[in-house]
Amino acid sequence: MKLTPTILATAILLLAGNAFAARTGGFATADGGDLPGARYFTAANYQEINNIITSASTVPGGAYPLVITYTGNEDAAIATIVMDHNPDAAGNCPNPHWNDAYRQVAVTGYTAGLTILGADGSSGNFGITLTNSSNVVIRNMKLGALGGAAKDADLLRVDSSSNVWIDHNELLSNSHECNGSPEGDLTFEGAIDIKKNSHNVTVSYNYIHDHKKVGLDGSSGTDIAGGREITFHHNLYSNVSQRLPLQRGGWTHMYNNLYSGITDSGINVRREGYALIEQNWFENSVNPVVCRYDATLCGWWDLRNNNVKSPADFKRYGISWTPDDGINTVTAIEWKTTAVFPKTLPYVYESVSAQCVKNKLRKYAGVGKKLKQLTPVACLGRDDDEHDMHDRHAPAGDYMENYTKCADAGEICKVKTGAGWVAFGRKGNWVTKYIGTGHAVSCTIASFGSDPGGRPNKCSYRVY
Repeated sequence: MKLTPTILATAILLLAGNAFAARTGGFATADGGDLPGARYFTAANYQEINNIITSASTVPGGAYPLVITYTGNEDAAIATIVMDHNPDAAGNCPNPHWNDAYRQVAVTGYTAGLTILGADGSSGNFGITLTNSSNVVIRNMKLGALGGAAKDADLLRVDSSSNVWIDHNELLSNSHECNGSPEGDLTFEGAIDIKKNSHNVTVSYNYIHDHKKVGLDGSSGTDIAGGREITFHHNLYSNVSQRLPLQRGGWTHMYNNLYSGITDSGINVRREGYALIEQNWFENSVNPVVCRYDATLCGWWDLRNNNVKSPADFKRYGISWTPDDGINTVTAIEWKTTAVFPKTLPYVYESVSAQCVKNKLRKYAGVGKKLKQLTPVACLGRDDDEHDMHDRHAPAGDYMENYTKCADAGEICKVKTGAGWVAFGRKGNWVTKYIGTGHAVSCTIASFGSDPGGRPNKCSYRVY
């Protein structure tokens, strides 16, 4: 750890380009630590990050703006914990971690400006919590598989903190539920929970995958805080279960997000909140827009220019709905706006078409992307190496990376293990569909909705 300013400041700013700026494309106007008088540090683990922040907290609010570059790599710990939560046929997991200690960077009362920036190739098996803080930026951080769900161990938590920008991160765990987990559904805690008196938050360009409970906007029916203002834009959600987010009151703006493989419910607008849902791409998802468990105080949604235009599009994009079953739910099964978004947005934003989101966003969301942003100019063409697929761009072999063959064209693919995703195609040309572990699908163009041009097409399923 280096507890003195370093000459790495120039390199850090080159990584960020000109993106350290107040324009976040959302409600936040955070500069983080990129302010006059800032000091720059590097840290190799979460304890060193805590020590740097503590050393700067000699006066209330912090003595100076901070930019901390995290360089550690905890991929091995992440992979181990993911594997420890793969259940057997009876639903039991080999080594659950929900009683682990909460490994966290705890930022409390810091208002002088703070940026936590992950170096390319870094990863952390810890969380970051913000309490009574403001002007905070978290970027390029890969955080995953955090134990300690019984101790409320969120990957990212924003409590009574405002003007926060969460940008270009990767957040993951294991979306399986294990027998014996806390409350029966807490193998892992939230990916991004925003609660209490938090305002003006932007969540952008994050890759959030293989996670069950993605995010809260309010911890309970009484946690309204006068209405939080949150923007979610250009995020890639893949193989997630629910809470995208679970909104309680306030105002959210979701634009240019890609929702792929929602397995339970997506944007859940409750407690008379308002959601502007604009130019997003939804595919292979269950209950993508709902007001669940709160029909008497339901929120409202304003649907604008998403790829789904009407119920006639549900089959084409793999959208399905589950019955109420007495759980006090309203859904967007008619795909109609229930109320016009009433708030004038105080920021300028540049959006692209939903189709461009589908075609291009995977090149921009997540870590290691040099903090690049998707602009309309990038939508004008289609790169030769870009394909519509669930995961990272695949090599030009018969099967995608981390996939195994299950059927030739015309046969039945049975998904025996893994994440539940099936790829249809060959030689770098793919379409994918979420089937679910233990289910089967015909390896045909009709089942997948399009011909990827594999010649011949084959089916494979993702093994993890």
